[in-house]
Amino acid sequence: MSYGRTLKPRFYMDNFNWQASKGLSRNTALSIVTGSGTIALLAGTKYNLFDMNPLNTSTFDSDTTSDTVSILIDMGVAGLATDSITIMNHNLLSGAGKIRVAYSASTMVKAGGTAVAFTSILNGAVTGDYSIPAADGDTTLTFTSNSSRYWLVEFEPTVSVAGWSDALTIGMIVLGTYTTLATSPEFPIGRSNAYDGVRVTKSIGGKAFGSASWTAPNTGDYSPFRGLIEETKMGGRLAYDFSVSYLTDTTVYPSDSATPYASANFRADVVNKCSMELIPFIWTQDSTSVIAGDYLYARFDQPSFNTSSVATNVESFSARIVQEF
Repeated sequence: MSYGRTLKPRFYMDNFNWQASKGLSRNTALSIVTGSGTIALLAGTKYNLFDMNPLNTSTFDSDTTSDTVSILIDMGVAGLATDSITIMNHNLLSGAGKIRVAYSASTMVKAGGTAVAFTSILNGAVTGDYSIPAADGDTTLTFTSNSSRYWLVEFEPTVSVAGWSDALTIGMIVLGTYTTLATSPEFPIGRSNAYDGVRVTKSIGGKAFGSASWTAPNTGDYSPFRGLIEETKMGGRLAYDFSVSYLTDTTVYPSDSATPYASANFRADVVNKCSMELIPFIWTQDSTSVIAGDYLYARFDQPSFNTSSVATNVESFSARIVQEF
């Protein structure tokens, strides 16, 4: 599927920033594992890796070595389901690197924990316990859900003897859960490209003069899921407006708000994890798509989540998803 056609939308949410927004200390929850066989930061900070800004990169001193970059994440508590990861704005192809993710009930060192078994969604061919991106940019992977407290995200050279071929650069890590809507949105579905960075001024004589603060997302040769140089990027800020009707209330709301994560539901798994407009997420209008252009780094463009009971035990709601620049 392509052409931006909408089937069942999917949301990839970030567990770490959700927890941080509730008071988890970023300082103690994030650490770059040090010691024999590990690689230290060369530029940037550990916080850049989880600041929800993929243009704000961190670089590791991996050039001319075969050591490992190990990033330890402490979610603060056990019991938070985690089943997906996206590595954004990376150079794993040109740096000759691969990805490993592991979990544990206790803190880990390099190569520790139990490695997940990946399923590649975008740009991440799977070999054993590793994923090897075929291009620089963005990689999205899923795996069987696990609720361990500690997570280890590691980057290793694809060939240990040859080692890294460049300094590893990472823009952002999104480690969390994905949620697919139980049904497709109803028609009509709105799709727009807003050029609100363009301003037109008219002279006294009626002549129009145009100027632009932006016409396309970001500058340079990177924008999320859009691997084109600046001059050929698709312009405008993409937005989707849609409504979903006749959803069973059990898929929208938890049975008991005191234990909202006892079962899967949209209110807890999506709305609560981003606090509506607060935290961006990765979104696609087609959960089955393996085309990068069908994915957006986005956020809700609405301050509240409103539903309507259209029948007994049946809910409907509307949403507006806007591309994050």
